[in-house]
Amino acid sequence: MTDATNHSKNGTDIPVLESGSPKYPGKGFRIGEYIISESLGHGAMATVYLATDATGHEIALKVFSEGPGVSETMLERFRREAEASKKLRRHPHIMTIYATGKDGPYHYIAMESVRKSKTLEDAMENTPMSLNMVVQIIIKIARALQYAHMHHIIHRDVKPTNIMIDEFGEPLLSDFGVAELIDWPSVTMTGALTGTPLYMSPEQARGERVGLASDIYSLGVVLYEAITGVLPYNTQHCSPVKDVLEAVKNEQPKRPRLFRKEITPELEAVILKALEKNPRDRYADAEAFAVDLERALAGRRVSAHHFSPLDHLRHLARRHQRTMLIVVPLIIVAWSVALYYRHKLLSIRYDDLLTRARLKNALYVLAQADGGSIASDTPRAWHEIRLARKAMTAGDWATSRDGFRSARDLSATLGDTRTAAIAQLDEARCEILLNNRARAKQLYHSILRNSDASIAIVSLAQMEYLSLLLLEGDRKGALEILMLRDPPADGPIRAAMNCLGGDTSVNELASEIDRMPDQFKNDACLAAAIRCYLDGETKRAAAFFRRCMQSSTPPSEWPAPFAKLLLNDLNR
Repeated sequence: MTDATNHSKNGTDIPVLESGSPKYPGKGFRIGEYIISESLGHGAMATVYLATDATGHEIALKVFSEGPGVSETMLERFRREAEASKKLRRHPHIMTIYATGKDGPYHYIAMESVRKSKTLEDAMENTPMSLNMVVQIIIKIARALQYAHMHHIIHRDVKPTNIMIDEFGEPLLSDFGVAELIDWPSVTMTGALTGTPLYMSPEQARGERVGLASDIYSLGVVLYEAITGVLPYNTQHCSPVKDVLEAVKNEQPKRPRLFRKEITPELEAVILKALEKNPRDRYADAEAFAVDLERALAGRRVSAHHFSPLDHLRHLARRHQRTMLIVVPLIIVAWSVALYYRHKLLSIRYDDLLTRARLKNALYVLAQADGGSIASDTPRAWHEIRLARKAMTAGDWATSRDGFRSARDLSATLGDTRTAAIAQLDEARCEILLNNRARAKQLYHSILRNSDASIAIVSLAQMEYLSLLLLEGDRKGALEILMLRDPPADGPIRAAMNCLGGDTSVNELASEIDRMPDQFKNDACLAAAIRCYLDGETKRAAAFFRRCMQSSTPPSEWPAPFAKLLLNDLNR
């Protein structure tokens, strides 16, 4: 198929295919006044590029292309995102928008660069965060939502990946791609779902038109997950969508204090109020939610009702009224029969059996009230991970490995393969430092085959697995793991893997290291060191090993211990 060329309004040539659809923009491509440098990622409707403006300032450019297969509804949603972004550009905790526009078939939004930022999801998985730190982030995002609501905009997709944490630790609400502009006609069909199922409000899950309270519910789910490590339902990230939607619509959230005892009763009451199934029972607005969170942190009285045990029983009775109408008569009948036999049968053998039956029933009721093993074992897995990481910091690799193994086994038993992958990654690192590389490779392989593992965990596992195979001279095995799972998109990890495989030079990677986020610099230095070692440049390899160790804070942070191990081998 040959290429043709069209011209945009400003005279820029826009390459197109014979079918008429625009080509995928690449490095050096101009859209409006912006020149693209590289791709940062792809979303459901648009692609985000790193670009420079007319003054040479680095920005992020979100681009949506017209063409075959692009519906008018999709185009209208992007226009609305641009409109919403322009209305909200002045809030300090909403992603800064510089400009919006259209150039030929390309619609774009120019915004601040996010290369040095990370999502809240990444922070939750990879960065220790105190309870106070998490709540402060949610307070700021709640006020960002209040600002959006005051401008008649409902976000409709509040989730950890749409909350960015910048290099100063400040949160930024982003991605208004499915936002609803209240004063514009709706483009959502009645009954259609918008948003992400696990973070939807019940009314969203039912396909109803949502209001401001829907965003408050979604932010409540984000807060719940960030401070407990689990979602408010028995269903988690690996569950089928149908089960997730049923849980969102009907399942009452478990008390957060079951998972983390340092949560105060006041903070628990605030969270549960934000997660009320009925929108009218939630906070009147996002500002009221933020104020109550501030009061809870300060130990002051909150407006949300603090439930006593009796309140919980009444609450459950109201929620399950129909069930109670069936169960209560059955309980009365069963109790009457039990009384009859108690008086009629006086044998010791029967009394013993009756006692055992009552004990078994009591244990069953307690297990049901406590939510089964998920409510008790999931915090145990995270507790094991925390203890293992403390041992890792102290350099006690055997104790650390045993802790991660215990956390992995607990998570696997519950079917929580996402948490299991996190534990497996650190377990593999301990095995490497204990000179059990064969076992480490098995663990990395398991992570790559885990479809529920997060992208960040999979990317790190693939890079570390690749390093081991190349150090052993197993290029065939290295090719196989690259075929097993797609390598990460453009970014620091992909750049390090390209250097490891010899696709790019050490000099090219070295020139990018200083521009990388701090958490990726030591990984890139290790990749450069291994490549130099493989190429026989031992002095240069030693320099990169030392730089890797210097880039790690604290010194026990991975991959510094691995770099130290390899440097010692090099010096022998």
